[in-house]
Amino acid sequence: MTSTRRALTALALLAALGGTTACGPEETASAGAAGDPAVSTSAPAAPPTTAPAPASATPDPTTPPSDAPADDVDGDGKGGDCGNRPALPSGVLMVKVTLMRDAGGFEAAEAVPRCTPNDWIYGAEKEAPAKHYVLPETVDARLANGPGTWKKVDHQQLALHVDRCLFQEIGAPTDDYPEVEPPFSCSGNVYEITLDPRGAVRTMKEIWHV
Repeated sequence: MTSTRRALTALALLAALGGTTACGPEETASAGAAGDPAVSTSAPAAPPTTAPAPASATPDPTTPPSDAPADDVDGDGKGGDCGNRPALPSGVLMVKVTLMRDAGGFEAAEAVPRCTPNDWIYGAEKEAPAKHYVLPETVDARLANGPGTWKKVDHQQLALHVDRCLFQEIGAPTDDYPEVEPPFSCSGNVYEITLDPRGAVRTMKEIWHV
């Protein structure tokens, strides 16, 4: 009886040892497949791709900036060395005389400033529309006799000066139209004027420039 019990115990022990050996590797493989990254069979994720930066456009040196001043004589977008465009006070007009009808009136176009190597200079294009202005004998007239200086003249002297400068501008012979004598000179026939309530010229001052 004792021998039989020992034999049964030995068989039970062998069966237990055999079961443990059989399930150990299977559990290890299952655990590795479920959570161990070292034995994962998944393909690694591809690194993110970055789009290449667009090439920066190179500005064309021959094209002026869109905000460049209209009177940019140097082509550097700064308007030369003239600084800010001059602005006229309220009620003041700048005109270029184009025709002297007679002592009682003249034709003139609006003069606008342009940046030149000699600073801002007022002038008008030949095609600019002209307007008739009445020049009464009571006009307060001043002719330039140098940079920043003027001399008061009467109505007749003003009309004669304007007329002579107009013909000098077109190259008329001096035998018929004497040249303007010092201290006066011709400076492009540009004048600063103001008008009275009736639209006639009240003041007329010549603008001097080289």
